[in-house]
Amino acid sequence: MNNLLIGLESLKITSDISEEDLWTGCIDLIQKSYVTEITVGVSRPCEEKDFREYRQIIDKNLQNIKFMLQHIIHCRNEKTIQIKPDTLIVKTFTINLLLLIGEHHEKNVWNNAESVFISKELQSEILGLHRCESISQLLMEQDNFITVLLALRPKLLKDSWKTYPAAVVCYKWILYQIEKPVLYNHIGDVLPTALIIVDDYVPENVVLGLECLYQIIQHSHLKKGLIDTGYAKVVFHTLENLSHQREAKYVILIYKCLANLLATIEHWDNTLNVFEWTRRDDILAVLLDNMEFEQNVELRRVYMLSLPQFLTNIGCAKWCERLTRILSEYCEHHTDLRTLKATLETAKTFLLMFHLRVAAHCVPLYTAFLKLHFDLAKTPVFDKEIMQNLEDCICLLYKLSPNVGYAVMNDDRMRSVITNSLQVACLGDTNFIEYSMIKYNR
Repeated sequence: MNNLLIGLESLKITSDISEEDLWTGCIDLIQKSYVTEITVGVSRPCEEKDFREYRQIIDKNLQNIKFMLQHIIHCRNEKTIQIKPDTLIVKTFTINLLLLIGEHHEKNVWNNAESVFISKELQSEILGLHRCESISQLLMEQDNFITVLLALRPKLLKDSWKTYPAAVVCYKWILYQIEKPVLYNHIGDVLPTALIIVDDYVPENVVLGLECLYQIIQHSHLKKGLIDTGYAKVVFHTLENLSHQREAKYVILIYKCLANLLATIEHWDNTLNVFEWTRRDDILAVLLDNMEFEQNVELRRVYMLSLPQFLTNIGCAKWCERLTRILSEYCEHHTDLRTLKATLETAKTFLLMFHLRVAAHCVPLYTAFLKLHFDLAKTPVFDKEIMQNLEDCICLLYKLSPNVGYAVMNDDRMRSVITNSLQVACLGDTNFIEYSMIKYNR
């Protein structure tokens, strides 16, 4: 309370100030505290130096707004003023403050840790003012969500968004506050901005746009309207174009969006025949091309992490030969443990999904897996999950191609490669004991 009184005194707010003047003064201060337009943002990403003057005043402004809001809540609790959320002035105050909170909800080049801390305090205070449990609840009241989007729109147009980086951050924050499937109900209001941001040359902007796009796609999961309106086609085309770019920062996001979107497209496609060429095959063709010729370690890892989510139906069996070749190559030329771990996890998915076709491709897989097992046994790795996944793959391969597997496991030339524990896991205790007895009696 002492801090509040000191703060109000510094703002020259006294007990006889009118309610209207209090609201108006607070709204005016909020609007003066928005992150300023940075025109150089059109030609390059914004930097801290672009906000040098703004950073000198923002913390004090946020603190003063907090004092004024606390005073309003105190007066409401003392019944000296009556707050009606549906009045224009209260709604204007709420929308403006939500925009400012969104600009400072996380650390960025235009603020500091103190700004973020005060922003979170303001978030708590505004929820207390409206007696709401969450920002999501507050946005759903009084059409606040649409009003906030309309207030942001002038800053998020194709020709303006790069000069208002804080508005872009605020837009993303708002999308992530909304519970499913509300964004789908307003897809015409939220999707254009995400598509504008994604269509940029700065990787960080593309990542942010993809994060927004993924949120919208999730809200639209299995919604037929996404197909009927043509939005699915537009988004798919955008993502498909991005999939040709070699940028590790957003590979995983691109393919997450595509996998989620394909699930909706395929669900409503009554003519779909998975054994013919489909949109899923279009994506797999690009992804496998990227994987097969890529030497960059980080790109190899993110491509491999992205692959399993597309191996979801038997129609993908048309890619078995190529998948076998890629998995074998990634096992034979392993230089990064994270990539190797992803490779073995993908291999397990492959073996389980296409178990009826594995026998036709077992020889190169056995060669790659057993050679890798031998290499790792000579140079132990600290990640036990890698060896466990590898042994799981070998055992799965044995069960899916038992004739070849039994010959491999009982070949004297393989004794230096196959450990006893691996042989027991594949053949089973009984077979291994019988095999050992025969060897001993010889």
